[in-house]
Amino acid sequence: MLDYERLSATMRHMVPPSYRRIVFRIGADVKRSMNHYFRGQALVSFCVGVLFCIGFSIIGMPMAILLGMFIGVLNMVPYLQLISIVPTALLCMVCSVDSGVGFWVIFAEAIAVYCVVQAIQDLYLTPKIMGKAMGLNPAIILLSLSIWGSLLGFLGLIIALPLTTLILAYYDQYLLLIQRRDNRRQRSAAKIKETKND
Repeated sequence: MLDYERLSATMRHMVPPSYRRIVFRIGADVKRSMNHYFRGQALVSFCVGVLFCIGFSIIGMPMAILLGMFIGVLNMVPYLQLISIVPTALLCMVCSVDSGVGFWVIFAEAIAVYCVVQAIQDLYLTPKIMGKAMGLNPAIILLSLSIWGSLLGFLGLIIALPLTTLILAYYDQYLLLIQRRDNRRQRSAAKIKETKND
């Protein structure tokens, strides 16, 4: 962090002068998209963590708050919270021994909490929060997560939304450039026609 200014100045000199404008513009766009993504994902993760805390507290799971917040932190990467099933199963064993209720009953309740929270996250939280943060349609969010996840696996889930936002933004800019070029051509053709008529 202390050497950030020096490193950024060094990076600036490493890019050839003719490409600096476009490279730094793309870099600024990537930085802005990643900032929006991580802020939105942090809010989704916090909401998911709170929902897990509430759900585990309702079923009487030991260390419900700690486990819920742990799952919320894991949720910074989409669908990584599935790793938390292992500590959840261990806590279900502890709860089973402590309370005398069967392990499978408590584990089924915990899985029900997972299913309910996952449904709330996928159907409401992610489309609303990430859609607002990234400026994407909820259907495009789910589609981009599935496409990039299948193409690049775990890394694809991390970069899916920022990359989709960038691609759509540059596609819109490309369409605007084509439209401006066509308008210029039409204007020049109209001027040539006017001069010929005169």
